[in-house]
Amino acid sequence: MRHGSAVRPPGDADAALARAAGPGRVVEAGMTRRGFLAGAALAAAALAAGGIAWRTAPWREWLGAAGVGGASSGVRQEHRLSSRYVDEPVRYGVAWPPGTEPGDPLPVCFALPGRGGGPPMGFADVVAAAVREGRSPAYAVVGVDGGVSYWHRRRGGEDRLSMLLDELVPLCARRFGLGGGGRRRALIGWSMGGYGALLAAQTRPGLFAAVVAVAPAVWTSYGAMMRGPRDAFDDAADFARHDVIAHAGRLSGVKLRIDCGEQDPFHGYVTHLEAALPPGAVVTYGPGGHGHAYFSRVAPAEARFIGRAIG
Repeated sequence: MRHGSAVRPPGDADAALARAAGPGRVVEAGMTRRGFLAGAALAAAALAAGGIAWRTAPWREWLGAAGVGGASSGVRQEHRLSSRYVDEPVRYGVAWPPGTEPGDPLPVCFALPGRGGGPPMGFADVVAAAVREGRSPAYAVVGVDGGVSYWHRRRGGEDRLSMLLDELVPLCARRFGLGGGGRRRALIGWSMGGYGALLAAQTRPGLFAAVVAVAPAVWTSYGAMMRGPRDAFDDAADFARHDVIAHAGRLSGVKLRIDCGEQDPFHGYVTHLEAALPPGAVVTYGPGGHGHAYFSRVAPAEARFIGRAIG
């Protein structure tokens, strides 16, 4: 089931945006937080060329939100993981929805933030509301630090993909009883995290039942990436190994949902991703850009999609 515009190449608008980035660096939506529950300082910038503008998204208004828990919002904990693949301790948060508590053997959704973002625990609020209103089965949310290395092993040694697949996923099953046997796991990610969610599912297709990628930061070539951020891949060979559009066929058997705003700078590239996805993928486009207004509007439907897939 697919919705929205027909497949089209990136075109002049995307080329203009890429030229606007020039030799500099596109700053994707992300958030940093003062403590785990206090929210984030807002990162905002604009790039413009030929009438095309990019404004970084103030995600903290909902993606970074994290309540103190309780009967209405469930239970939340914050933790740090000492990883073999990341030098600094990796922050992650766990949220149990209303009516559940730590120790309950629940399905789980791993949430991956945009570039530089901390654990995107605001999505747990959306899930809690869906569960409370009877619109979704109960499942836990685990949000994790995203860093800036684009969710694959880099020349410098950082490898957040292995941290996620080989450390965090089994840790959550062992320590919290989340995911367990079978495919009771899902992934959701925004921007760079959307790319990471797709890559993780392609790398371990049997591990996840569902993937939601929101405005995924994808490109059709290494050259296109070099007209934007310039540092998402080490070289052309690195891009080819981790090209989620070229390897989209590996997602066969995974329930897929892709959401992207029609004014999002990645929109043209996402249409190429759509064309490569296996049959049955849900792809939606709608008014909006690369920001919290669009992300928050589609989040309830994404929470329900995940609940149906793993609940």
